[in-house]
Amino acid sequence: MLMLMLASPVGLQSAWGYNLESPPTNSDISSLANEGFENARNHLESQLAGYYKPRDQKKANPASAAAFVEWLDLWRWCELLSREASTENAALVQRHFCRRPNTTGLIFVPPGLTPPPDAILISLEEASRMASAPEIRRTLQDNALPSGSSLEGGLLSEIAGKSLAFETLADSGFLRSFFTTCDDRDFFPLVLKNLRSIREAYPTKWREYANLAIAIAFVSDSAVPSFWPHHQVPSDLVPKEIASPEVQFGRWVEANESRKLLLDLRRFSPTELKFVVDAFITPAEMTWAQKKIRLRSGNFDQAFSMIRYRDERITAKKYVWEYGPYTFAAIQKSGGICIDQAYHAALCGKSLGLPTIMFSGQGSNGGHAWFGYMSSTSKWELNCGRDSAQNLVTGTALDPQTWQPVSDHDIQQLAARFRERPEFLASMSALAMAEIFEHASRLDDARLALENSTRVCSENPVAWSRFGDFSDRVKAPINDRIQLHEQAIKALSRNPDSKVRHQQALATLQRETGKSLDAAKTENLILTQNLNSRTDLSCEVAATRVQAALEAGGVNKGAMEFHKQLQSIGKAGGGNFVNQVGVPFVNALIEKGNKVRALRTVEILRQKFEPLKSSPLDLQLLAMAKACK
Repeated sequence: MLMLMLASPVGLQSAWGYNLESPPTNSDISSLANEGFENARNHLESQLAGYYKPRDQKKANPASAAAFVEWLDLWRWCELLSREASTENAALVQRHFCRRPNTTGLIFVPPGLTPPPDAILISLEEASRMASAPEIRRTLQDNALPSGSSLEGGLLSEIAGKSLAFETLADSGFLRSFFTTCDDRDFFPLVLKNLRSIREAYPTKWREYANLAIAIAFVSDSAVPSFWPHHQVPSDLVPKEIASPEVQFGRWVEANESRKLLLDLRRFSPTELKFVVDAFITPAEMTWAQKKIRLRSGNFDQAFSMIRYRDERITAKKYVWEYGPYTFAAIQKSGGICIDQAYHAALCGKSLGLPTIMFSGQGSNGGHAWFGYMSSTSKWELNCGRDSAQNLVTGTALDPQTWQPVSDHDIQQLAARFRERPEFLASMSALAMAEIFEHASRLDDARLALENSTRVCSENPVAWSRFGDFSDRVKAPINDRIQLHEQAIKALSRNPDSKVRHQQALATLQRETGKSLDAAKTENLILTQNLNSRTDLSCEVAATRVQAALEAGGVNKGAMEFHKQLQSIGKAGGGNFVNQVGVPFVNALIEKGNKVRALRTVEILRQKFEPLKSSPLDLQLLAMAKACK
């Protein structure tokens, strides 16, 4: 049952005649359309704020809760379409520009990369000014947006067009899929423009394939990373093609209806389909896979081992593909290393309509790549080609909607259809109400709605994150913020990535209040709690501590902290420790002219981890040693 804090049914009829206890009627939809999106947004906000009682513990029955979600989605749609594109452009500036501490120069962060750990974010006020500067606009249009796209002005309703904007008001299923897919990093002017182009090109098909249209629209609102599909193949060798959204849509519909795919695309949600439509390869490559790959959805894990593994490339340190065009046929003929096996399997799977994702991770002998795929519309297989002997504690990939890193834990949540659970839906509804209350300057009610959101679905990381942001924004008492992060840490115990973010925030607040020992204890917990399953998170904290020691006390203090962390994390760190802690520390020693000490550090790493001969870790340490001479 959805748990929403609702008022009693008495007095639900407003001056505008909306009965929030029941789903919106055709008359309600027409009334909203006639008001215009801004007025409709304001009226809905007023009614929703009067209907939702954050202090009332009364639970809604399933029917009224479902109706309330439909009304919230109508408000979400009106709120979105009443936005100015200039506001969205400023948010895009904030996502792609930042500064380093004690500098005024700007850093541009292209799609697929993350800001430096010490990056200073651009304020919204400054971002708004920057969004109108020709040089900034040109950088975004050339590097952050798909080729040919531009930053537009006006209302988002104008960009969406009347037909799409008003037609979808009456389509509760479309709105639910759309808002279930949304992410804070989406660039909505382009998302809506993409949807409009698909609808206008395929007016009779886009409804039937609405989830496909939504997935394409969200994936196509950003430039594809320049290094796609991975760093170990020159870009000009990849048979890459990034077609317009409407062309992509037409190709997928044709493939689906001519039975070229293993599963019916109409059975997937947009969050699953985004791992299909990120197949930015030529139609010829897709056709090859559809004709040549004879595997079925139940045994598609075998696609990884179809490619002969070439040990001699590892021995010769030839990690980058150098055998001509990077086609499926060439990879099958030449063989490859794990990254080629993962690419071949994942992209062939996408060509056949299977959601797939490429993972990479660090193990005891260095890096490895593998893939995961959906074997049916309810089951993900995430360890295809994963080497159990390497102690690969986690896998990371890029989310094609945001081009930001995701872990295999995030995909496990997707596999469990976490976002479709009633409690998650109720939690997100409470978050929407918190936004409405904050907009109305009802901050106490906003805080209570946020508390409801974390209470009804304590495992929702979005709820805890937004509660933390709200607390910072309204400058809540620091002890309240400390308590919030402590509660989040307990609630998110099965989500290590989110848990660590709150542990880091907690440590920062503890230092602000002079509790340095408590902050160190919190960071030590990150180190120790993740040693067995997420050494990448442990190594992240270790790297921060070594860097802080270098800055505070120079080489000697930095070396003491480095050896302390090496001893603490031990052999479990493997490639993660070398990459995240060892490489930066050795580079710092070289920069300071201490190559002898740098070489000794590399030798200590080798003694500690004892890599297999010619393994990726062995070769990396050899390269590090060479740089020290």
